[in-house]
Amino acid sequence: MKKFLVSLLLSAGIVTSALANNIAVTNVSLFNRNTSSDYVSVKFDLTWENSFRTSSGAANWDAAWVFVKYKIGETGEWKHASLSTTGAHHSIPSGGTSSQTDATGIFLYQNANGNGTFTLNGVELRWNYGTDGVSDESKIFVKVFAIEMVHIPEGSFQVGSGGQGGGEFRQADDVSSSGTATTFTITASAPTFQGNSASSSATNLSSHDGIENDLGTTNNTASFAGGYPTGYGAFYCMKYEITQAQYRDFLNTLTYAQQVNRTANAPNSSIGTGALTTAGNSRNSIEISTSGTSGSFPAIYGCDLNNNNTYNESGDGEWIACNYLSWEDVAAYLDWAGLRPITELEYEKVCRGTEAPVVEEFSWGGTSITGLTAVNNDGQLNETSNTTNANALFNNLFNSGPARAGIFATGSSNRTDAGSSFYGVMEMSGNLWEQIIAVGNSTGRSYTGILGNGILDSNGLANTADWPNYTGTGLRGGSWESLEARLRTSDRNSATQGSATRTNNTGGRGGR
Repeated sequence: MKKFLVSLLLSAGIVTSALANNIAVTNVSLFNRNTSSDYVSVKFDLTWENSFRTSSGAANWDAAWVFVKYKIGETGEWKHASLSTTGAHHSIPSGGTSSQTDATGIFLYQNANGNGTFTLNGVELRWNYGTDGVSDESKIFVKVFAIEMVHIPEGSFQVGSGGQGGGEFRQADDVSSSGTATTFTITASAPTFQGNSASSSATNLSSHDGIENDLGTTNNTASFAGGYPTGYGAFYCMKYEITQAQYRDFLNTLTYAQQVNRTANAPNSSIGTGALTTAGNSRNSIEISTSGTSGSFPAIYGCDLNNNNTYNESGDGEWIACNYLSWEDVAAYLDWAGLRPITELEYEKVCRGTEAPVVEEFSWGGTSITGLTAVNNDGQLNETSNTTNANALFNNLFNSGPARAGIFATGSSNRTDAGSSFYGVMEMSGNLWEQIIAVGNSTGRSYTGILGNGILDSNGLANTADWPNYTGTGLRGGSWESLEARLRTSDRNSATQGSATRTNNTGGRGGR
């Protein structure tokens, strides 16, 4: 009789997730093995705070993007598990529902309107381990990951706020330098991009004075690649920027060779060495907790914001947005998670939604802003603002570094108080720069939106065919160090200035 050796290894092989707003996967087990069809059920409990579903206003919901990694034996490499794409093969507890487009992962969310902590106990997902080449005799370790996402519905929206600065999007023939500029509406038909010129077409998209636009002030035109995500179609966006716990957990599934390229310091460095920068710089807490062995055993990483050499304690900054991420780091994380980069058109859709633009607005739809200067519960899950009415980090007012993802949102906060986008996505203005696919150059416009497949190349690089390198990317939304103007939804001063290196003010998030 074939033996699928998992049960005795589960306690050692399973880790739980504690990410932004305390999303957690617990009580993971494998059962209902079928050796004839080579599948097994992955069972777990899932919960997260500040969940929502609404049929009014934005008429959308948040969800957990759930995926599974496995390895064979103690020293095996972590690989991505293929889930069944037949919905009936999964069991979602009462109160929840799911959606899925491929075997990479599954969205789990509320099936009715509601707000607050959402819990699903006893989720069962079928893993087709035979598809992944796993034999019945293998000794298996699994990890279940969950990332909070927000559903962005299909529909038209406007880009550009009508302002006159920062290369804002506008109608291509509008060359005004004062007053209110003509915004551009994204519809089901992909726009044509054009230089900003009085002789350009009123039906084409451009930018003020040709800023961050490779076509400048000519009337030359360029098309987007087929499939370029313009923001019109429905998609999911990460609710929060990648957190330090998420990047730590990502590193802990990589090989030694992959870790070399996804960190700044060698994985065989001494315990306490920072992963992405000198330990503790600008509130980055990720360090080596167990040194790797060059060319063979990978390092184990942990968070240690309080610098007491005890890792992943309650005050160790796991929920702080992860800075010092280059474009390659962000792309690798998104590919590994089965997500994809978002475009700068999608960025504006997430911020503004279907509302009419407000000149020089921030992502919460208004022009008033209060900067964070101090926090309570430093580095903890409940790190909160200690500044009255604060709703953003910018201009070095809080000069330590980024803050906890979702720091301004509470169970009773409104959109402005929470610093929330129209759809409920947090920190699209401030905290860390958003790294997005650019509109303003041909490399960015060649992007077709192919999803990550959960697999990196042997050097830890994203290997999805159409994803551009940093030259096709840019920065939107500003950071904890940025001037106030850079936080505005439509500001494009850095929209083609991709981040080739790791800096203390760049992070990232993705979509699907």
